[in-house]
Amino acid sequence: MQLVLVRHGKAEDPAARPSDLERELTTTGRSTIKGMAKGLRLCVSGKVVIWTSPLPRARQTADILANAFKVKKVREHDAIAAGDLEVLASDWQNLDPQPKVLILVGHQPHLGSWAERLTGAVLPIKTAAALAVDLDEDSALSGMLRWYAHPKALAGLADR
Repeated sequence: MQLVLVRHGKAEDPAARPSDLERELTTTGRSTIKGMAKGLRLCVSGKVVIWTSPLPRARQTADILANAFKVKKVREHDAIAAGDLEVLASDWQNLDPQPKVLILVGHQPHLGSWAERLTGAVLPIKTAAALAVDLDEDSALSGMLRWYAHPKALAGLADR
């Protein structure tokens, strides 16, 4: 299975909401995700499943991706916001049938630490960036980095 980690788009300034847990995507954030989603579609193939953090900025990002991939149902998963990779790995191993691609929409610093743990690569996961890991068949917690891309690079793929 290929695991694609996507950081949510640009969110509102923390001062805009009483709690960081309520922050939503900005207009620019939505636009950036729409552009990168078009390119992301060109980078993955097969059955796609999308899981997201329940926080609004991640959920909004996941909904835009779901529209681009024509995925009808997005699953909110508390372990994404909590940073619990073990729970996520256990749950994705139990998916039946196994999708070709699982997209996880989440936050820093969790995405960066997961990428390092899974592949050994230290990556600067900026807003709306994405990376793909080909998971090992023998271990859900290791894999090979397939690609890493900033949102402008993904959007540029769609413009070609």
